[in-house]
Amino acid sequence: MKPKSLFILLVVIILSLAVATPFFTMQPERWWILGADLTALIILTLLYRSVVKPVTAAQRGIELLSAQDMNSRLAKVGEPGADRIVTLFNELITRLKNERLHLREQDSFLKLLVDASPMGVAMLNLDHNVSMVNKAFMQITGLQDDDLSGKKLEEIDNDIIRTLVDLKSGESRVVRYSGTALFRCYHLRFMQEGFRRHFYLVEEMAEAVRKAEKEAYEKVIRMISHEVNNTMGSVESVLEMIAEESDNEPDLKSTIESCQQRCESMCGFIDSFANLARLPEPEFRRVDLTAELNKMLPFLRLISGEKINLELFVEGGEGNEIMLVNADMTMIQQVIVNIVKNAVESIPDKGKISISLCRNSKHVTLGIANDGTPIDSHTASQLFSPFFSTKRSGRGLGLMLVSEILHKHSADYSLRTDPDNITRFNIRFRSAR
Repeated sequence: MKPKSLFILLVVIILSLAVATPFFTMQPERWWILGADLTALIILTLLYRSVVKPVTAAQRGIELLSAQDMNSRLAKVGEPGADRIVTLFNELITRLKNERLHLREQDSFLKLLVDASPMGVAMLNLDHNVSMVNKAFMQITGLQDDDLSGKKLEEIDNDIIRTLVDLKSGESRVVRYSGTALFRCYHLRFMQEGFRRHFYLVEEMAEAVRKAEKEAYEKVIRMISHEVNNTMGSVESVLEMIAEESDNEPDLKSTIESCQQRCESMCGFIDSFANLARLPEPEFRRVDLTAELNKMLPFLRLISGEKINLELFVEGGEGNEIMLVNADMTMIQQVIVNIVKNAVESIPDKGKISISLCRNSKHVTLGIANDGTPIDSHTASQLFSPFFSTKRSGRGLGLMLVSEILHKHSADYSLRTDPDNITRFNIRFRSAR
């Protein structure tokens, strides 16, 4: 029972005794009893002010705290002891409210900061279910918030998620997908109120690595080109002088001509690398990819050979659907030829190459698929790396050139062998419509 209720009960009992006393006592004794009752009432009143009111105020404060009501305040009751409790409580509530507002501001700021971060963030709760992900994480994984929230990572079918699941706490790993997408994945943890909270970070590295590689190989190419061309120029001058005096010596003249041809080949070899470093900026214009590919078909079928069936499929089925993009078609033709050549070389005997065009409201996708030798995991991890080639005589320039041209067009692209053993090179352009 509350102190206030007990006090009221005592007052009722004393008043009842005071009223009943005249009927059960003698005249002289009544005044003593009435005096005692009055004294008891005065004492109870003082006790009410000094004990009941402070206790009631404390109980009211506890109720407000239990309800987490930070807006209500206790009113002073006019008793010094009770008023001190009220003042102390009101100050405590004000501090708690300010602290809560401060924490909410920090939490809101942290959420905004995490959501604006270009690095993907996924937070797990104490049950190891996904409790929070930011926009970058959803964009990198290609998943929606509904696909992640409240689930365990092991339940989600996604390449990047599978990599995260394989990571031990404190471990990081660089992974490459589809030859072009490069990510660094982290599995980290922190302590919160004595409990370990696990979270994952995914950092996209493709663009930074590409720029660093480009700067590195352009510098190497310029240095090699300068040294080799200067050396070959001097050698050719000497060979020409010797050739003028070797007319009567056929064997020597033949050797000199062979050396000259080798010098020219070496210069041409170096120039092919130098041309990559000097790749011009594209001259954009509005082009219809359907019409351009139809023009290229005879040439593409010629380089494919008779044993390979090359077909063009355009969304809509008529083959004349307009697919408008902004592009430098001279460069894009070079990209398509390189991809088709690689597809032809991957087909050991008879095979099929399919070129497709499709579009949505924002993009036009060009796909080139072949049923040749699948790309193994080792090759897939090296695709588009500078000077990497699976051919003995390859220079590793084809896919480098393709990559540079597509980056200059701000086009997304991927190269991979799918589970059906079909290798697909997909290029997504922004639609000109």
